Amino acid sequence: MENDRVTPLFLLRTVLFPQGLLALRVFEPRYLDMISASLRHGEDFGICLIRSGEEIGQGAVPAGVGTLARVVDWGGEAGVLHIQVEGQERFSIVDWEYQRQLAQARIKCWPAEPILPIPREVGDLLPILAELLGDAGAVRQLDASRAGMHLAQALPAPAEDKQRLLELQDPLERLRRIRALLRGEGAQA
Repeated sequence: MENDRVTPLFLLRTVLFPQGLLALRVFEPRYLDMISASLRHGEDFGICLIRSGEEIGQGAVPAGVGTLARVVDWGGEAGVLHIQVEGQERFSIVDWEYQRQLAQARIKCWPAEPILPIPREVGDLLPILAELLGDAGAVRQLDASRAGMHLAQALPAPAEDKQRLLELQDPLERLRRIRALLRGEGAQA
């Protein structure tokens, strides 16, 4: 995939992780057009946490790191599109601007994280992963990065904590911080 490209951004009060699934209700014309173009051309778009501003209307400011999203399912009803997206690669925003009420960004995609085993010190996360995946056998197939991304997507934590997890580049540190958050120790543990 290209490392430096321009992509439209869907600005939300939530965080999407690579391999994570996110259900969205789309009703604003700018996003309906963006999703239609994405489906028509088979192109991903970026999802970013809103740093400031509101989801509806123009003027939201995106976080500097987001995740490319691919539509994997869709349906709709009277002016509302229901989609499910799957997170792809993480990216950094190089620069961005609004064009016709839609945030557009020049991005740099991040390389894949190293494939590392899940350390024993976070072994208490394995039953949670098995429940999330619905298959204890599937957990044995995960490396630390994929395990952390699945856990982070499902984590019941504030969006700001999840954003910090998304921005980490060390999969082992991500697992340690998820464990700390689940124990009520905070994201900076």
